[in-house]
Amino acid sequence: MLVTSNYKKNDVVTIKLSTGEELVAGLASSYINDDNLLVMRPHKVTLNPLTESLELEPWILSAVTYDDDPVKIKQSHIVAIASPNKHTIALYNMKYSTNATMPDDIVASSLL
Repeated sequence: MLVTSNYKKNDVVTIKLSTGEELVAGLASSYINDDNLLVMRPHKVTLNPLTESLELEPWILSAVTYDDDPVKIKQSHIVAIASPNKHTIALYNMKYSTNATMPDDIVASSLL
C-alpha cells in the first residue's frame, strides 16, 4: 500500500532509526510504501566533540552517495521522520553544491 506523506520528493528529512542512528537525507519519492522508504544521499548526524557542533558523514561509507540511486531503508527500522532545522538543511545542502554557503543568520548564531 502506498501512502502519501507530508513531505515531497527531494525534501530533506531527519530519520531516526531503531539502532539510535540519526540520518539526514533527501526523499526519493513523496510516497511511502509498507516496506521501504527511498532516500537519496543519506548522511549520519554526528557531534564533533571538540567544537560541539553537528557534522554529517556518509551513512554507508562504501556506497556512492552522490549519484541519483536511492537507498532503501526498511520501514520496520524507522522510529521517526521529521523536518530538520535550517542549520542542518544548510549543512546537508553544502555537501552537494559547489557554491553553497552557510546563511549569515546561521553562521552568526553558531558563533554565540
